[in-house]
Amino acid sequence: MQQSYSVGTIQKILEEARLSTDETLFIQSLLVRSDDNNEYTVTLGDEYQPITQRQLREVGDQVILYSSESQPGEISTVIADLYRMPTIIWLSILFVVIVIGVGKRKGVLSILGMIASLLVLLKFIIPQILLGANPILISLFGSLLIGSATVYLSHGYNLKSHIALFSMMTSLAFVSVISYLAVVSASMFGLGSEEAAFLQVGNTANINLQGLLLGGIMLGALGVLDDVTVSQVSIVFQLRAAKKTIKFQELYNRALEVGRDHVASLVNTLVLAYAGANMPLFLLFTINESVPTWVTLNSEVIVEEVIRTLTGSMGLVLAVPLTTLIATTFAMKLKKDEVEVMGSIEPMEHKGHTH
Repeated sequence: MQQSYSVGTIQKILEEARLSTDETLFIQSLLVRSDDNNEYTVTLGDEYQPITQRQLREVGDQVILYSSESQPGEISTVIADLYRMPTIIWLSILFVVIVIGVGKRKGVLSILGMIASLLVLLKFIIPQILLGANPILISLFGSLLIGSATVYLSHGYNLKSHIALFSMMTSLAFVSVISYLAVVSASMFGLGSEEAAFLQVGNTANINLQGLLLGGIMLGALGVLDDVTVSQVSIVFQLRAAKKTIKFQELYNRALEVGRDHVASLVNTLVLAYAGANMPLFLLFTINESVPTWVTLNSEVIVEEVIRTLTGSMGLVLAVPLTTLIATTFAMKLKKDEVEVMGSIEPMEHKGHTH
């Protein structure tokens, strides 16, 4: 069957009708010209799936047209979606400008690390899972690749980066174990989202959705663990450089106290991030008064987010004392000149030292 996509611009509103059953719902008939100068008359909404007033289109709006062969020799064209790429492009450019403007050299390296992470996800993790590989093992190995790329590109190949990466992966291993136990104990099947249910059809039916859920939990925790481990290592070496006569216990306690403040804010960040991503879902459950609260909380879609939040938070909390202990142990073994180098703001390679 022939099918194609193209970008079109609305030339004229041919008709705009309100539904007689509900005057807040509409159907629009539009004249759309595609980028190859073909004109189509398309309808937006119908009596079964009408559009709201916010979804009404205006002349000049860009849309994505989908053309397919509905019958032999007959091509049907409909509006598949709104065209949003211009917004994505200028927003991405603004993001890069701000990151580089504020972060300078490290900003450039952090963007390179982000690109490397996306490449690992798109070119390794997802293809391997589609081929039927174990999502847990693939996600764990992929996390190691992502963590290595992110840490070493952003912070250099040095002792601090080694400690941060080791602490990150150790904490992530804990998250994977505790999340596996939680998922199995709660009899989770990975069907908590509509997208996961679609994967049970066709060529993707062989995917282990439970493993996919666990892999997603690990990847979600990785980003926060990256933040806390790198920050904690940096705090330890900064304190050691600021006070070279500091004792092991004092260094550990002071760094741990800062880490506790960091954890308090990050745990809240995790909860808000997951809640913010599922606001429509929370709204639906809230207005559905016919279902008891405990039944709502027991549903797989909610339990998935609870497990995701709690296991990630536990890994985050445990990463702080672990990272602090390892970093303190190594920091106390450094000589005076090494302390100055490791505690400096500039990357180590600029000082002529490597570890």
